[in-house]
Amino acid sequence: MPNLKSIKRKISSIKNTRQITKAMKMVAGSKLKRNQSAMNEFKAYASAYDDVIKNISYNTVLYSHPFYRKTDGGNTGIIIISTDRGLCGSFNINLFKLFLDELKSAGIDSSQAKLYILGKKGFDFFKKNNYEIIFNASFSESGQPLNLSAQLSDAILDDFTAGRIGTVYIISNRYISTLHQKAHAEKILPFDSRIAGENKNTGGYLVEPVGYEDEIIDKIFKDYIRNKIYSRILESFAGEQASRMNAMDNATRNAGKLINKLTVSYNKARQAAVTLEILDIINGVNAIK
Repeated sequence: MPNLKSIKRKISSIKNTRQITKAMKMVAGSKLKRNQSAMNEFKAYASAYDDVIKNISYNTVLYSHPFYRKTDGGNTGIIIISTDRGLCGSFNINLFKLFLDELKSAGIDSSQAKLYILGKKGFDFFKKNNYEIIFNASFSESGQPLNLSAQLSDAILDDFTAGRIGTVYIISNRYISTLHQKAHAEKILPFDSRIAGENKNTGGYLVEPVGYEDEIIDKIFKDYIRNKIYSRILESFAGEQASRMNAMDNATRNAGKLINKLTVSYNKARQAAVTLEILDIINGVNAIK
């Protein structure tokens, strides 16, 4: 027979856990709205900047710029945007799985992968697996994400222009909807001259054939990398809170189901105990007679 006190303690413990997961769901929902707003506000700007790069790519003079130069072999820089905290479902696991898949499909040896990591979870995972980490920072300790994206882009561009890395990828979770976030990998360096053909609209302006040494062009390219990283950070923030909200909602629902199941077990055990007590009384009365 199940112990009534043991079942009662389990029910009480799970109820406390349910209160915590319910509160965490509400907090994540509140943060999600704020992060969605920031993501959507920046999305139009990021999209416009993508078009600028496509339009500039019509100017073949710029193909001598270091950001267009392709190198064979060499090291590959990979930006990983993870989270500082857990309890967000498979959000980080999907990133790590995609990273391993990308290495395999691109034929990149792990010794050639130079990692630039945002988020404690990513740092812990890759440090444990002995990857070379060039740059790492946590969101909770590094201030505003815009400043963090500037620091990271500076580190990436210094290594790229110095030839320490020949290709740069960014792996992060893209925000599809509240219920769907997808791990995504994108090459951001070197630029591909073929992207010019993807955009026939020049936006109503003409890019004059300035030299690639032009400071304005150089600043546009550097700002593009910084904005690309910042845009992915904002998407990751929104996706993290959506994933955490869904995970806590599932945990709350499962806790409720478990409480109901244990309550049924408790009632059955209590009913059995009462029945035994009644039988003991009846047997005692019969013995007296």
